[in-house]
Amino acid sequence: MKRLTILFALCLTMALPAHAGGDLTRQTPNVVEVNLGSETGEMVFQPSKLEFETGKLYRLVLINNSPHPHYFSSVGLARSVFTRKAQTYAPNGDRTAEIKGQIQEIEVFPGHRAEWWFVPVQTGEFNDLVCSVSGHEEAGMAGSVNIY
Repeated sequence: MKRLTILFALCLTMALPAHAGGDLTRQTPNVVEVNLGSETGEMVFQPSKLEFETGKLYRLVLINNSPHPHYFSSVGLARSVFTRKAQTYAPNGDRTAEIKGQIQEIEVFPGHRAEWWFVPVQTGEFNDLVCSVSGHEEAGMAGSVNIY
């Protein structure tokens, strides 16, 4: 019986991810910045291809220096992460809100910034990154997310 208990414990230890013993949301975050649109009004995500690794904490910084409001929306990303929080910032840098719970999409107003803190928990390739403002996706605000 003792051998079986030791074997079970060994198998369980090998099956768990290396981070399983701690709070993944308390890691030092990996910062990824995405510009929503451009100062000249272009309808783009810069960069338009994003990659994240499961089990790591990310602080996704969404910056809108364009003259238009923009959405950051990816159903695949939203369904594949554990959200720690989201925060919004005014043009002067003052934090204006902190949001907890599941995030579906984030709208960022001209001159403002938002941060989405999350840990990817599921792998996948998603070609569903869009700005859902009418006409923006068709004008080029589309991209992809890869979680490995």
